[in-house]
Amino acid sequence: MMRRIKRSTAILLALALSGCWTPVATPANPPAAPAAPAASAEQTGITLPKGGRKLETEQVRMRDGARLNADVYLPAEDGKFPVVLVRTPYKTEIGRKPTFFNELIAQGYAVMQEHERGRFLSEGEMRMLGRADEDGWDTLEWITKQGWSNGKVATYGCSSSAENQLKLASLNHPAHKAMIAYSAGVGVAEAGPFTEQGNFWRGGVWQQGWADYFYSAMPLAWAQLPPELSDEDRKALVRANVQERGSVAIPVERFNETRMHLPMIDMGKASKAPDTEIEEYLKRGPKNPEWANDRVVNSDVIKVPGLWAEALYDISSRSTVAFFEKTRAENPAGNQNIIITNGPHCGYGRETADFKIGDRPLGDARFDYNARQIAWLNHWMKDDKTAPMPAKPVRVYMAGINQWKEFDAVPWAGKDSSRTFNLTSNGKANTSSGDGKLVETAPASAGTDTFTYDPKNPVISHGGEISGVGTDQEDGSFDQREIEKGQDVLVYTSEPLSGDLAVFGYIETELSVSSSAPDTDFTVKLVDVAPDGTAWNIADSIQRMRYRDGEDKQVFMKPGETYRVSPPQMLAANVFLKGHRIRLEVSSSNFPSYARNLNTAKDPYTSTEVQVATNKVLHGGASVSKIVLPVVTLPGVDLPK
Repeated sequence: MMRRIKRSTAILLALALSGCWTPVATPANPPAAPAAPAASAEQTGITLPKGGRKLETEQVRMRDGARLNADVYLPAEDGKFPVVLVRTPYKTEIGRKPTFFNELIAQGYAVMQEHERGRFLSEGEMRMLGRADEDGWDTLEWITKQGWSNGKVATYGCSSSAENQLKLASLNHPAHKAMIAYSAGVGVAEAGPFTEQGNFWRGGVWQQGWADYFYSAMPLAWAQLPPELSDEDRKALVRANVQERGSVAIPVERFNETRMHLPMIDMGKASKAPDTEIEEYLKRGPKNPEWANDRVVNSDVIKVPGLWAEALYDISSRSTVAFFEKTRAENPAGNQNIIITNGPHCGYGRETADFKIGDRPLGDARFDYNARQIAWLNHWMKDDKTAPMPAKPVRVYMAGINQWKEFDAVPWAGKDSSRTFNLTSNGKANTSSGDGKLVETAPASAGTDTFTYDPKNPVISHGGEISGVGTDQEDGSFDQREIEKGQDVLVYTSEPLSGDLAVFGYIETELSVSSSAPDTDFTVKLVDVAPDGTAWNIADSIQRMRYRDGEDKQVFMKPGETYRVSPPQMLAANVFLKGHRIRLEVSSSNFPSYARNLNTAKDPYTSTEVQVATNKVLHGGASVSKIVLPVVTLPGVDLPK
């Protein structure tokens, strides 16, 4: 081994001196690739049992010849084991959950972590979820041929390590016996009515709030080893030269300025970020067959038993939960289960006894995810009939009462038990001090509320789903009263509730609107108003008017003409307590969570032309503007943590 390491080091030095080992491209600020020892089992958080083995930097060959790097952790005894596979673009996924993976190995599972193509010296071109189906399939084929594998494989991961599982699972490889996929929304192109194309769009609008992730963590240029190296030389060189950083350091303060940059498609260049796929995605638009290449669509069917999790303050929740519901309906009872939290992206297991999301206290939200995951794997991978399975397919943490509850399905407003609140006012719903109301009886008299939307002065987001691109941005629930002081925000509020109102599921909104501009946006935000006036944001949505008739065509507005629109459904799990009030905010911007509409008929991402729009919300009489809430009866038994 010493001779091999020395020989490989010599090769590396020669390559470096000759300039043969270089990044595939040279971005302005490329990810660092220092020469550092490969992480040991201990450094990744894995504690192998006595006699356990680590197979480092195995070379897993894909059908096109690309070799992906993988580490394998084996139990102490000899034999063939069920395998838990993590395919990831991150430096490590198992290092984030060492207790779980240590327990898996102790219980006789092999654990394998593979870097996706183009990442951390795996060969091939880096693309977000690139070849998730083909590379995933080829990896399963490779595993089943190994002497330490018994031919049963489960996949595991959160965020991108979950997203790459979905397209693979839709192929239903015979070795793929189970999956555990948390916060997997980027792996969903379409689900039911949602066409977010991997959480990149909503209502035809770019979800700009997580552009900072692309710029820092998804550069296209990564270091590559020469393709002619043997597997053994690749192994040694990868071990000696693992890239320590998988992201580019971009000061958050830089986004305070560049998030307003025009044209928007050049925001990355203005941020001095490396090249990413954002420009390609913006050119592709919200409707394009390419979105389905590595993401699931409505025609995909997953038969792999799945344990899912989603967080309501994460952009991935509504489309992934919808795809879960579709998958649950297509499978036998008991082989699909989901956990829905009132938490952040991939925050599962980090909840505390005094948990908060943003500033809002949510009580004791702890839950033993590890025990649930191991039981799930034991049931499907080891045929353990004694492993405890969930009693119902949906487990959700209900904010307000701050308790876990279980349901048979995720309700949908209008299809299941619902409660409707209509918008009304005397024409002055601007600000929370205005006269906007939510009433249950549809008003007979017509009314109109008017506001001005200036793209140069958008409403700045305060909390919500994944929020980035600025020092003033943070995920979660925060007091919205400062936002509600703006004349460009219409505020409609119910009377104090006479009893608790439990809302869980998909929320429908419908607005009658008009504008002076050929295109503009309409935003909605559901708010829980406490007796002391604190206004907690619960969920939000947006609709770009040029896409009101479908994202496959652009239809512009005529000045003054009234249109009826329904922004994409919101998803919530919240008990509006007795004495609280329900509130709906309506505006035309929620920035930088959503990219600004420039109020013209030009391409908003390549244009620099801006105009001010006078926008109206009409209600009462023939003009329908309402919000429909899915109302549930809560099970009386409190679930254990």
